[in-house]
Amino acid sequence: MNRSLQDSLITVIAGMGMLLSTLDTGIINVALSFLTGEFQTTTNIASFTITGYTLALASSILPLGVLSDKFGKLKISYLGFVLFGLSSLFCGFANSVEWLIIGRIIQGIGAAALQATSAALITTLVSEESQNSSISILGVMIGLGPVLGPSLGGILLSLNLWRFIFWLNVPFAILAIICNHYLLNKVSEETSKRTLDTLGTVVNATALVCLLLGLSLLSKSNLLVVSLILIISGLFLGIIFYHVEFRNKQALVDVEGLKNNPQVISYFFQTVAFGFASAMIFLLPPFIFEQLYHLGVGQTGFLVLGAPAGLVIFSRLSGKYNDGSKNKAFSHLGLGIIIVSLLFLLFLTPNWPYFFLTLGLFIYGIGGGYFQPANIASIMQASPMEMQGSTGALQRMVQNVAISAGSAVGSTCLNLWSNNLLLATRIGWGITLVLVIMSLKNIIFSKHNN
Repeated sequence: MNRSLQDSLITVIAGMGMLLSTLDTGIINVALSFLTGEFQTTTNIASFTITGYTLALASSILPLGVLSDKFGKLKISYLGFVLFGLSSLFCGFANSVEWLIIGRIIQGIGAAALQATSAALITTLVSEESQNSSISILGVMIGLGPVLGPSLGGILLSLNLWRFIFWLNVPFAILAIICNHYLLNKVSEETSKRTLDTLGTVVNATALVCLLLGLSLLSKSNLLVVSLILIISGLFLGIIFYHVEFRNKQALVDVEGLKNNPQVISYFFQTVAFGFASAMIFLLPPFIFEQLYHLGVGQTGFLVLGAPAGLVIFSRLSGKYNDGSKNKAFSHLGLGIIIVSLLFLLFLTPNWPYFFLTLGLFIYGIGGGYFQPANIASIMQASPMEMQGSTGALQRMVQNVAISAGSAVGSTCLNLWSNNLLLATRIGWGITLVLVIMSLKNIIFSKHNN
Protein backbone atom coordinates (compact mmCIF):
# COMPACT_ATOMS: atom_id res chain seq x y z
CA MET A 1 0.00 0.00 0.00
CA ASN A 2 1.15 3.55 -0.75
CA ARG A 3 2.56 4.93 2.53
CA SER A 4 0.85 8.30 2.12
CA LEU A 5 -2.52 6.58 1.65
CA GLN A 6 -1.90 4.43 4.73
CA ASP A 7 -1.02 7.48 6.82
CA SER A 8 -4.15 9.29 5.65
CA LEU A 9 -6.49 6.35 6.33
CA ILE A 10 -5.00 5.72 9.77
CA THR A 11 -5.40 9.41 10.63
CA VAL A 12 -9.01 9.33 9.41
CA ILE A 13 -10.06 6.36 11.54
CA ALA A 14 -8.08 7.55 14.59
CA GLY A 15 -9.53 11.07 14.34
CA MET A 16 -13.06 9.90 13.57
CA GLY A 17 -12.98 7.46 16.48
CA MET A 18 -11.94 10.21 18.88
CA LEU A 19 -14.47 12.69 17.48
CA LEU A 20 -17.45 10.31 17.65
CA SER A 21 -16.59 9.02 21.13
CA THR A 22 -16.10 12.50 22.64
CA LEU A 23 -19.10 13.89 20.73
CA ASP A 24 -21.41 11.35 22.35
CA THR A 25 -20.12 12.09 25.83
CA GLY A 26 -22.06 15.36 25.80
CA ILE A 27 -24.54 15.22 22.92
CA ILE A 28 -27.26 13.69 25.07
CA ASN A 29 -26.84 16.13 27.99
CA VAL A 30 -29.08 18.73 26.36
CA ALA A 31 -31.74 16.06 25.71
CA LEU A 32 -32.07 14.92 29.33
CA SER A 33 -35.24 16.85 30.16
CA PHE A 34 -36.74 15.92 26.78
CA LEU A 35 -36.06 12.21 27.34
CA THR A 36 -37.62 12.43 30.80
CA GLY A 37 -40.88 13.54 29.21
CA GLU A 38 -40.59 11.30 26.13
CA PHE A 39 -40.26 8.11 28.19
CA GLN A 40 -42.40 9.26 31.14
CA THR A 41 -39.61 8.66 33.63
CA THR A 42 -37.71 10.56 36.31
CA THR A 43 -34.66 12.74 35.77
CA ASN A 44 -32.58 10.42 37.98
CA ILE A 45 -33.37 7.41 35.79
CA ALA A 46 -32.93 9.36 32.55
CA SER A 47 -29.52 10.56 33.76
CA PHE A 48 -28.28 6.96 33.55
CA THR A 49 -28.21 7.46 29.78
CA ILE A 50 -25.26 9.75 30.53
CA THR A 51 -23.63 7.97 33.46
CA GLY A 52 -24.04 4.52 31.84
CA TYR A 53 -22.02 5.68 28.83
CA THR A 54 -19.36 7.38 30.97
CA LEU A 55 -18.93 4.44 33.36
CA ALA A 56 -18.78 1.87 30.54
CA LEU A 57 -16.16 3.94 28.72
CA ALA A 58 -14.00 4.52 31.81
CA SER A 59 -14.11 0.96 33.15
CA SER A 60 -13.42 -0.82 29.84
CA ILE A 61 -10.82 1.45 28.23
CA LEU A 62 -7.74 -0.01 29.99
CA PRO A 63 -8.47 -3.70 29.25
CA LEU A 64 -9.29 -2.79 25.64
CA GLY A 65 -5.95 -1.00 25.43
CA VAL A 66 -4.18 -4.18 26.57
CA LEU A 67 -6.18 -6.27 24.10
CA SER A 68 -5.19 -3.88 21.30
CA ASP A 69 -1.52 -4.57 22.10
CA LYS A 70 -2.23 -8.30 22.08
CA PHE A 71 -4.45 -8.62 18.99
CA GLY A 72 -3.71 -5.41 17.06
CA LYS A 73 -4.97 -1.84 17.21
CA LEU A 74 -6.83 -2.11 13.92
CA LYS A 75 -8.83 -5.11 15.14
CA ILE A 76 -9.89 -3.42 18.37
CA SER A 77 -10.63 -0.17 16.51
CA TYR A 78 -12.74 -2.17 14.03
CA LEU A 79 -14.62 -3.75 16.94
CA GLY A 80 -15.12 -0.29 18.44
CA PHE A 81 -16.68 1.16 15.29
CA VAL A 82 -18.97 -1.87 14.87
CA LEU A 83 -20.15 -1.67 18.50
CA PHE A 84 -20.50 2.10 18.35
CA GLY A 85 -22.40 2.08 15.05
CA LEU A 86 -24.79 -0.74 15.98
CA SER A 87 -25.48 0.66 19.45
CA SER A 88 -26.13 4.12 17.96
CA LEU A 89 -28.68 2.56 15.61
CA PHE A 90 -30.19 0.66 18.57
CA CYS A 91 -30.41 3.80 20.75
CA GLY A 92 -32.28 5.63 18.00
CA PHE A 93 -34.89 2.84 17.83
CA ALA A 94 -35.23 2.49 21.64
CA ASN A 95 -38.85 2.65 22.80
CA SER A 96 -38.15 2.72 26.54
CA VAL A 97 -35.59 4.39 28.75
CA GLU A 98 -34.31 0.98 29.91
CA TRP A 99 -33.42 -0.05 26.35
CA LEU A 100 -31.85 3.35 25.76
CA ILE A 101 -29.64 2.94 28.84
CA ILE A 102 -28.55 -0.54 27.67
CA GLY A 103 -27.73 0.90 24.24
CA ARG A 104 -25.71 3.70 25.78
CA ILE A 105 -23.69 1.25 27.88
CA ILE A 106 -22.78 -0.74 24.75
CA GLN A 107 -22.02 2.54 23.00
CA GLY A 108 -19.66 3.43 25.87
CA ILE A 109 -17.75 0.16 25.42
CA GLY A 110 -17.44 0.90 21.71
CA ALA A 111 -16.22 4.41 22.53
CA ALA A 112 -13.62 2.92 24.90
CA ALA A 113 -12.24 0.76 22.08
CA LEU A 114 -11.99 3.85 19.85
CA GLN A 115 -10.30 6.04 22.46
CA ALA A 116 -7.96 3.24 23.57
CA THR A 117 -6.58 2.82 20.05
CA SER A 118 -6.66 6.33 18.52
CA ALA A 119 -3.22 7.56 19.61
CA ALA A 120 -1.62 4.12 19.33
CA LEU A 121 -2.79 3.71 15.72
CA ILE A 122 -0.87 6.87 14.85
CA THR A 123 2.30 6.12 16.84
CA THR A 124 2.59 2.54 15.53
CA LEU A 125 1.27 2.73 11.95
CA VAL A 126 1.81 6.29 10.69
CA SER A 127 5.21 7.15 9.19
CA GLU A 128 7.52 9.07 11.52
CA GLU A 129 7.52 12.24 9.39
CA SER A 130 3.69 12.41 9.48
CA GLN A 131 3.09 11.47 13.12
CA ASN A 132 3.13 14.96 14.59
CA SER A 133 0.66 16.25 12.02
CA SER A 134 -1.63 13.27 12.69
CA ILE A 135 -1.46 13.75 16.46
CA SER A 136 -2.30 17.43 16.02
CA ILE A 137 -5.42 16.37 14.08
CA LEU A 138 -6.25 14.03 16.97
CA GLY A 139 -5.95 17.03 19.32
CA VAL A 140 -8.41 18.94 17.13
CA MET A 141 -10.92 16.09 17.29
CA ILE A 142 -10.62 15.85 21.08
CA GLY A 143 -11.36 19.57 21.30
CA LEU A 144 -14.25 19.56 18.83
CA GLY A 145 -16.20 16.63 20.27
CA PRO A 146 -17.33 18.14 23.60
CA VAL A 147 -18.31 21.41 21.86
CA LEU A 148 -20.15 19.99 18.86
CA GLY A 149 -22.07 17.48 21.00
CA PRO A 150 -24.36 19.89 22.88
CA SER A 151 -24.68 22.16 19.81
CA LEU A 152 -25.77 19.36 17.48
CA GLY A 153 -28.00 17.88 20.18
CA GLY A 154 -29.74 21.22 20.66
CA ILE A 155 -30.30 21.68 16.91
CA LEU A 156 -31.75 18.19 16.46
CA LEU A 157 -34.04 18.62 19.47
CA SER A 158 -35.31 21.95 18.12
CA LEU A 159 -36.23 20.12 14.89
CA ASN A 160 -37.97 17.36 16.89
CA LEU A 161 -35.45 14.81 15.59
CA TRP A 162 -34.10 13.43 18.87
CA ARG A 163 -33.47 9.96 17.43
CA PHE A 164 -30.97 11.47 14.99
CA ILE A 165 -28.84 12.37 18.01
CA PHE A 166 -27.80 8.71 17.74
CA TRP A 167 -28.41 7.95 14.07
CA LEU A 168 -26.07 10.80 13.16
CA ASN A 169 -23.17 8.51 14.15
CA VAL A 170 -24.12 5.64 11.84
CA PRO A 171 -22.87 6.90 8.42
CA PHE A 172 -19.56 8.00 9.95
CA ALA A 173 -19.16 4.64 11.68
CA ILE A 174 -19.86 2.84 8.38
CA LEU A 175 -17.24 4.95 6.58
CA ALA A 176 -14.70 4.22 9.32
CA ILE A 177 -15.51 0.48 9.21
CA ILE A 178 -14.85 0.45 5.44
CA CYS A 179 -11.49 2.21 5.90
CA ASN A 180 -10.61 -0.02 8.83
CA HIS A 181 -11.52 -3.20 6.94
CA TYR A 182 -9.36 -2.12 4.00
CA LEU A 183 -6.39 -1.49 6.29
CA LEU A 184 -6.82 -4.82 8.07
CA ASN A 185 -6.32 -6.58 4.76
CA LYS A 186 -3.32 -4.46 3.75
CA VAL A 187 -1.36 -3.69 6.92
CA SER A 188 0.51 -6.10 9.15
CA GLU A 189 0.75 -5.12 12.81
CA GLU A 190 3.28 -6.18 15.41
CA THR A 191 1.53 -7.58 18.48
CA SER A 192 2.66 -8.48 21.99
CA LYS A 193 2.14 -11.62 24.07
CA ARG A 194 0.49 -9.76 26.93
CA THR A 195 -2.34 -11.41 28.82
CA LEU A 196 -5.23 -9.57 30.40
CA ASP A 197 -4.90 -8.94 34.13
CA THR A 198 -8.35 -10.06 35.29
CA LEU A 199 -8.00 -9.07 38.95
CA GLY A 200 -6.59 -5.66 38.05
CA THR A 201 -9.42 -5.12 35.54
CA VAL A 202 -12.09 -5.86 38.15
CA VAL A 203 -10.48 -3.69 40.87
CA ASN A 204 -9.88 -0.83 38.43
CA ALA A 205 -13.44 -0.94 37.08
CA THR A 206 -14.95 -1.00 40.58
CA ALA A 207 -12.76 1.89 41.72
CA LEU A 208 -13.71 3.99 38.69
CA VAL A 209 -17.43 3.28 39.06
CA CYS A 210 -17.34 4.37 42.71
CA LEU A 211 -15.23 7.45 41.99
CA LEU A 212 -17.20 8.67 38.96
CA LEU A 213 -20.59 8.03 40.57
CA GLY A 214 -19.41 9.90 43.65
CA LEU A 215 -18.20 12.84 41.56
CA SER A 216 -21.49 12.96 39.63
CA LEU A 217 -23.39 13.28 42.93
CA LEU A 218 -21.03 15.77 44.57
CA SER A 219 -23.05 18.86 43.62
CA LYS A 220 -26.30 17.44 45.06
CA SER A 221 -26.43 18.59 48.67
CA ASN A 222 -29.01 15.96 49.69
CA LEU A 223 -26.67 13.19 48.50
CA LEU A 224 -23.41 14.69 49.78
CA VAL A 225 -22.77 11.88 52.30
CA VAL A 226 -23.37 9.19 49.67
CA SER A 227 -21.12 11.08 47.26
CA LEU A 228 -18.26 11.31 49.76
CA ILE A 229 -18.57 7.62 50.69
CA LEU A 230 -18.37 6.65 47.01
CA ILE A 231 -15.40 8.94 46.35
CA ILE A 232 -13.50 7.67 49.40
CA SER A 233 -14.32 4.07 48.40
CA GLY A 234 -13.04 4.74 44.88
CA LEU A 235 -9.79 6.23 46.20
CA PHE A 236 -9.35 3.32 48.65
CA LEU A 237 -9.85 0.83 45.82
CA GLY A 238 -7.34 2.85 43.80
CA ILE A 239 -4.76 2.20 46.53
CA ILE A 240 -5.62 -1.51 46.41
CA PHE A 241 -5.24 -1.39 42.61
CA TYR A 242 -1.77 0.11 43.02
CA HIS A 243 -0.67 -2.75 45.27
CA VAL A 244 -2.27 -5.38 43.01
CA GLU A 245 -0.46 -4.02 39.96
CA PHE A 246 2.92 -3.34 41.55
CA ARG A 247 5.48 -5.89 40.33
CA ASN A 248 2.76 -7.73 38.37
CA LYS A 249 4.43 -8.75 35.09
CA GLN A 250 1.07 -8.67 33.27
CA ALA A 251 -0.25 -5.57 35.03
CA LEU A 252 -3.05 -3.56 33.49
CA VAL A 253 -0.92 -0.49 34.31
CA ASP A 254 2.85 -0.67 34.61
CA VAL A 255 2.86 0.87 38.10
CA GLU A 256 6.47 -0.10 38.84
CA GLY A 257 7.65 1.43 35.56
CA LEU A 258 5.75 4.65 36.24
CA LYS A 259 7.13 4.86 39.77
CA ASN A 260 10.66 4.67 38.39
CA ASN A 261 10.01 7.36 35.77
CA PRO A 262 8.90 10.59 37.49
CA GLN A 263 9.05 12.51 34.18
CA VAL A 264 6.25 10.36 32.73
CA ILE A 265 4.24 10.82 35.93
CA SER A 266 4.62 14.58 35.46
CA TYR A 267 3.22 14.22 31.92
CA PHE A 268 0.18 12.45 33.33
CA PHE A 269 -0.22 15.09 36.04
CA GLN A 270 -0.25 17.72 33.31
CA THR A 271 -2.92 15.66 31.54
CA VAL A 272 -4.98 15.78 34.74
CA ALA A 273 -4.57 19.55 35.03
CA PHE A 274 -5.60 20.10 31.41
CA GLY A 275 -8.62 17.80 31.68
CA PHE A 276 -9.76 19.54 34.87
CA ALA A 277 -9.25 22.98 33.28
CA SER A 278 -11.12 21.98 30.13
CA ALA A 279 -14.14 20.94 32.19
CA MET A 280 -14.18 24.34 33.89
CA ILE A 281 -13.78 26.15 30.57
CA PHE A 282 -16.82 24.40 29.09
CA LEU A 283 -18.94 24.55 32.27
CA LEU A 284 -18.60 28.06 33.71
CA PRO A 285 -18.68 30.56 30.79
CA PRO A 286 -22.31 29.88 29.70
CA PHE A 287 -23.48 30.85 33.20
CA ILE A 288 -21.44 34.06 33.05
CA PHE A 289 -22.76 35.06 29.63
CA GLU A 290 -26.40 34.32 30.50
CA GLN A 291 -26.61 35.45 34.14
CA LEU A 292 -24.03 38.24 34.43
CA TYR A 293 -24.20 39.66 30.90
CA HIS A 294 -27.87 38.70 30.36
CA LEU A 295 -27.29 37.33 26.88
CA GLY A 296 -29.56 34.85 25.11
CA VAL A 297 -28.83 31.18 24.54
CA GLY A 298 -28.05 31.75 20.84
CA GLN A 299 -25.47 34.46 21.52
CA THR A 300 -23.98 32.41 24.34
CA GLY A 301 -23.61 29.37 22.11
CA PHE A 302 -21.65 31.47 19.62
CA LEU A 303 -19.46 33.28 22.16
CA VAL A 304 -18.30 30.13 23.97
CA LEU A 305 -16.73 28.91 20.71
CA GLY A 306 -13.63 30.97 21.57
CA ALA A 307 -11.90 28.05 23.31
CA PRO A 308 -12.49 25.38 20.64
CA ALA A 309 -11.61 27.88 17.88
CA GLY A 310 -8.24 28.59 19.50
CA LEU A 311 -7.63 24.89 20.13
CA VAL A 312 -8.42 23.86 16.55
CA ILE A 313 -6.25 26.57 14.95
CA PHE A 314 -3.24 26.16 17.22
CA SER A 315 -3.34 22.35 17.39
CA ARG A 316 -2.70 22.37 13.66
CA LEU A 317 -0.04 25.07 13.94
CA SER A 318 1.76 23.27 16.75
CA GLY A 319 1.71 20.06 14.70
CA LYS A 320 3.24 21.92 11.77
CA TYR A 321 6.10 23.47 13.74
CA ASN A 322 6.85 20.61 16.13
CA ASP A 323 9.03 17.91 14.58
CA GLY A 324 8.75 15.72 17.66
CA SER A 325 11.76 17.19 19.44
CA LYS A 326 9.82 20.09 20.98
CA ASN A 327 7.14 18.18 22.86
CA LYS A 328 8.29 19.21 26.33
CA ALA A 329 8.77 22.85 25.29
CA PHE A 330 5.36 23.00 23.58
CA SER A 331 3.67 21.37 26.58
CA HIS A 332 5.14 23.96 28.93
CA LEU A 333 4.37 26.80 26.53
CA GLY A 334 0.77 25.61 26.29
CA LEU A 335 0.38 25.39 30.06
CA GLY A 336 1.93 28.84 30.44
CA ILE A 337 -0.61 30.31 28.02
CA ILE A 338 -3.40 28.52 29.89
CA ILE A 339 -2.19 30.15 33.13
CA VAL A 340 -2.36 33.57 31.43
CA SER A 341 -5.94 32.84 30.28
CA LEU A 342 -7.02 31.71 33.75
CA LEU A 343 -5.53 34.84 35.36
CA PHE A 344 -7.38 36.92 32.78
CA LEU A 345 -10.66 35.11 33.53
CA LEU A 346 -10.08 35.29 37.29
CA PHE A 347 -9.95 39.10 37.26
CA LEU A 348 -12.70 39.60 34.68
CA THR A 349 -15.70 41.59 35.95
CA PRO A 350 -19.16 42.25 34.45
CA ASN A 351 -18.03 45.85 33.87
CA TRP A 352 -15.78 44.61 31.08
CA PRO A 353 -17.36 44.08 27.62
CA TYR A 354 -18.55 40.49 27.23
CA PHE A 355 -16.24 39.83 24.27
CA PHE A 356 -13.34 39.94 26.75
CA LEU A 357 -14.62 36.63 28.13
CA THR A 358 -14.53 35.16 24.62
CA LEU A 359 -11.00 36.52 24.27
CA GLY A 360 -10.01 34.76 27.50
CA LEU A 361 -11.50 31.52 26.18
CA PHE A 362 -9.64 31.93 22.88
CA ILE A 363 -6.35 32.40 24.75
CA TYR A 364 -7.11 29.21 26.65
CA GLY A 365 -7.69 27.46 23.32
CA ILE A 366 -4.29 28.65 22.08
CA GLY A 367 -2.69 27.08 25.14
CA GLY A 368 -4.65 23.87 24.68
CA GLY A 369 -3.64 23.73 21.02
CA TYR A 370 0.04 23.84 21.95
CA PHE A 371 -0.29 21.57 24.97
CA GLN A 372 -2.52 18.64 24.04
CA PRO A 373 -0.77 17.17 20.95
CA ALA A 374 2.64 17.58 22.60
CA ASN A 375 1.43 15.98 25.83
CA ILE A 376 -0.02 12.97 24.01
CA ALA A 377 3.18 12.57 21.97
CA SER A 378 5.38 12.82 25.10
CA ILE A 379 3.43 10.10 26.90
CA MET A 380 3.37 7.79 23.88
CA GLN A 381 7.10 8.28 23.15
CA ALA A 382 7.95 7.30 26.72
CA SER A 383 6.20 3.93 26.32
CA PRO A 384 7.57 0.77 24.63
CA MET A 385 6.08 -0.03 21.21
CA GLU A 386 4.51 -3.22 22.54
CA MET A 387 2.51 -1.17 25.09
CA GLN A 388 1.31 1.71 22.92
CA GLY A 389 -2.35 0.63 23.13
CA SER A 390 -2.44 0.37 26.90
CA THR A 391 -0.50 3.65 27.25
CA GLY A 392 -2.92 5.51 24.98
CA ALA A 393 -5.82 4.02 26.91
CA LEU A 394 -4.30 5.12 30.23
CA GLN A 395 -3.83 8.69 28.93
CA ARG A 396 -7.48 8.89 27.85
CA MET A 397 -8.76 7.33 31.08
CA VAL A 398 -6.77 9.80 33.19
CA GLN A 399 -8.05 12.75 31.17
CA ASN A 400 -11.67 11.52 31.28
CA VAL A 401 -11.53 11.16 35.07
CA ALA A 402 -9.99 14.64 35.35
CA ILE A 403 -12.80 16.08 33.21
CA SER A 404 -15.36 14.43 35.50
CA ALA A 405 -13.59 15.86 38.54
CA GLY A 406 -13.50 19.34 37.03
CA SER A 407 -17.20 19.21 36.18
CA ALA A 408 -18.04 18.02 39.70
CA VAL A 409 -15.98 20.74 41.41
CA GLY A 410 -17.34 23.43 39.08
CA SER A 411 -20.95 22.35 39.65
CA THR A 412 -20.36 22.26 43.40
CA CYS A 413 -19.01 25.83 43.33
CA LEU A 414 -22.08 26.99 41.40
CA ASN A 415 -24.39 25.32 43.93
CA LEU A 416 -22.57 26.49 47.05
CA TRP A 417 -22.46 30.12 45.91
CA SER A 418 -25.64 30.14 43.84
CA ASN A 419 -26.43 33.68 45.02
CA ASN A 420 -23.03 35.02 43.99
CA LEU A 421 -22.12 33.70 40.55
CA LEU A 422 -19.05 35.92 40.23
CA LEU A 423 -17.58 34.49 43.44
CA ALA A 424 -18.47 30.91 42.40
CA THR A 425 -16.72 31.26 39.05
CA ARG A 426 -13.68 32.96 40.57
CA ILE A 427 -13.27 30.13 43.05
CA GLY A 428 -13.54 27.67 40.15
CA TRP A 429 -10.94 29.57 38.11
CA GLY A 430 -8.71 29.87 41.19
CA ILE A 431 -8.72 26.13 41.94
CA THR A 432 -7.97 25.42 38.29
CA LEU A 433 -5.15 27.97 38.21
CA VAL A 434 -3.43 26.42 41.23
CA LEU A 435 -3.65 22.94 39.67
CA VAL A 436 -2.20 24.08 36.33
CA ILE A 437 0.65 25.99 38.04
CA MET A 438 1.50 22.88 40.05
CA SER A 439 1.63 20.78 36.88
CA LEU A 440 3.77 23.33 35.03
CA LYS A 441 6.32 23.55 37.83
CA ASN A 442 6.36 19.75 38.19
CA ILE A 443 6.47 20.28 41.96
CA ILE A 444 4.75 17.03 42.82
CA PHE A 445 6.29 14.19 40.82
CA SER A 446 8.96 15.36 38.45
CA LYS A 447 12.63 15.90 39.13
CA HIS A 448 13.68 19.38 38.08
CA ASN A 449 16.51 18.37 35.78
CA ASN A 450 15.27 14.99 34.62
